[in-house]
Amino acid sequence: MNDINNLRCKAAARLGASLLALAAAGLPAMAQDDETGFLGTIELRTQEDATGPVDGQVNPPTVTGSKFPTPLNEVPQSLSILGTDEIERFNATNVSTALRYTAGVTADVFGADTDYDWLRVRGFQADQTGVYLDNAQNLAFAFGSFYIDPYTLERIEVLRGPSSALYGGSNPGGIVNYVSKRPGDRVRELTFGINDAVGAWVEFDYGDFLGSGASYRFTGRLEGGSKYDDLNEGLRGTLAPGFKFTTQGGTEITVLANIHMADEKHNGSTFLPYYGTVEETAEFGFIDRDANFSDPDWDSYVREQMSVSTIVEHEFDNGFTFTGIGRVGVASVEESYYYPFGYSGYATTPQDADGTLSLIAFEHDTLTRTAQTDMRFYGTLFTGAVSHDVLAGLDARYYWIDETQASGFGTNTVVNPTAPGIPTLGAPYQDAITTQQQVGLYLQDQIRWGGWIATLNARHDFVTTEQDGAAGFSRSDSESSYRAALAYSFDNGITPYVTYSTFFDPLIISPANGVTEPGRGEQIEAGLKWMPTDGNFSLTAAAFRIDRENVVTGTFGAYDQLGEVRSNGFEFEGRYDFANGLSISGAATFLDVEVTADSDASLIGTTPTLTPDKELSLLVAYDFGQRFNGPLSGLTLGAGLRHRGESWADAANTLKVGASTVYDLYAGYEFTEGLSATLAVTNVADERYVTGCQTVYVCSYGGGREISLSLTRTW
Repeated sequence: MNDINNLRCKAAARLGASLLALAAAGLPAMAQDDETGFLGTIELRTQEDATGPVDGQVNPPTVTGSKFPTPLNEVPQSLSILGTDEIERFNATNVSTALRYTAGVTADVFGADTDYDWLRVRGFQADQTGVYLDNAQNLAFAFGSFYIDPYTLERIEVLRGPSSALYGGSNPGGIVNYVSKRPGDRVRELTFGINDAVGAWVEFDYGDFLGSGASYRFTGRLEGGSKYDDLNEGLRGTLAPGFKFTTQGGTEITVLANIHMADEKHNGSTFLPYYGTVEETAEFGFIDRDANFSDPDWDSYVREQMSVSTIVEHEFDNGFTFTGIGRVGVASVEESYYYPFGYSGYATTPQDADGTLSLIAFEHDTLTRTAQTDMRFYGTLFTGAVSHDVLAGLDARYYWIDETQASGFGTNTVVNPTAPGIPTLGAPYQDAITTQQQVGLYLQDQIRWGGWIATLNARHDFVTTEQDGAAGFSRSDSESSYRAALAYSFDNGITPYVTYSTFFDPLIISPANGVTEPGRGEQIEAGLKWMPTDGNFSLTAAAFRIDRENVVTGTFGAYDQLGEVRSNGFEFEGRYDFANGLSISGAATFLDVEVTADSDASLIGTTPTLTPDKELSLLVAYDFGQRFNGPLSGLTLGAGLRHRGESWADAANTLKVGASTVYDLYAGYEFTEGLSATLAVTNVADERYVTGCQTVYVCSYGGGREISLSLTRTW
């Protein structure tokens, strides 16, 4: 059976490559031989602007929602684009921090975790199957993931809603696409930064032209020192070199590498019990937000990873373009740490005045290898007054993970935490190699006539998943995905739209555990985008309903796929520049997520944990340089507000996590041309709050007050 599945994937890959080759060979002839007027002039498009700097554009082009360059307002799904200004506004050191003011996104899901970007989109976990780098999936399973430093990114784009018709198996709530900084411009930037945790960093971005169409770029970041919680310290660094050149035949080739290394310890503000974080206890009040109950002599987090991507683009004489990306990567992650799991005897409430905690000692050694490609061929055809932006593509992904996990036990106290010592670990309970391969063929036609825009997508995927070890298994999935949308673009910049899309999400769980199908479902979305040409404001709004089927329910050893979840919601995002120095932006997300089917009938009608009912944000900035001369002309001040609504801490919805409101400030000052500073203060009031609870045993504190200062020199 495995050989048959492999042959099926290889055959699909060969078929897709053949179709692309035939299209490339045949379309020029079709355009030349047309004598009936059926085909008109073919429009030329490139990707450079759709992956480059945003630079404050109200309606920037993007490839995330269509896989070819398309203005933001013509993508028939809710989509946010963050440029470097938004990413670096608060001196963000991880992607989760940068996305705090983005509609539809729940960032900091497990609090101030600095090792991993926990993200949810429209109520569904996105950090495992919903993260992409340059439109190619950064799949993660268990601890096999690739960490991307936000300083290496030109953009972060959030495409909300199911996207399997373009991307294959992925998160139903949406995807987050990281767009790398690329060579092609002269860049000179050096930044030094410090924070009040006694940490420091240096960033550099250096690039230039080499002549004959070639250019290079080196981007990197090195951070070290202490973090904001006890025991947490270490060193991490990222290097992202790039090289671009053009062949004599006109093919543009870009090579991008991303190297990341970290040797640190773990933060202690996550995986804490409900009583002591959300609810005060009679024994000791609240657990200290900065407390760390691990052992400094044993706690360790070591990550070593590298990926290399090659992006190829060629424009044919007939106006069609071929674009492809290929990437290989390897990541090694080794961790050992203690985390609390309730109080003494695994109780949910304190059992003594000292608040003795039950600890789990956890250790894993994970090695991940990936290889993937996405090749697409697109262009514009005309049939009379109707234009067709057509796209045909093939993508393939190989994901391999070798993981070993073991655990032990320990204790510590809330009142007087001490080092719990080096634990004795049991035999590994997980020792397996897992492989997943996915091959997909996809088509898209975006049809335009008289202001109307219809978008039609179809895709079919072949997925094989194998795992060895004691619970080894092999399974095959064959899935089709669709998207159909209709929009109308008015001359005043308003574009209403309605979209229907389907999705699937292949699961890495043994059929022996009752899991035999991928997660599946559909979404209906109606929205509006208002982005006037040469305007100073933008507004987007969307209402949606996502139905997710084949949700895994039950308990270990007795899983099934009887679960269904429905996510109803509304999103709003807008910004306005008053042209006098004052600008304002805001986002709002309202969610109603409900379990509609479950093997446990008592859970039907409940809301899953880690799902706040609303998230609101507001950001106001004033650029003094637009109204004042002299010393004030270089000053920019900004203030932000983040509100997270209530959520549930247990599946039965008996314990609630309260709402929280956090305020942020930032100030930028340009001393002279090319020399500037940024001061950022997040959680100004040092509000103690919990971002959410996965269970009564797993609650996470949000970050306290953090002050950072950076000085940047460009030349």
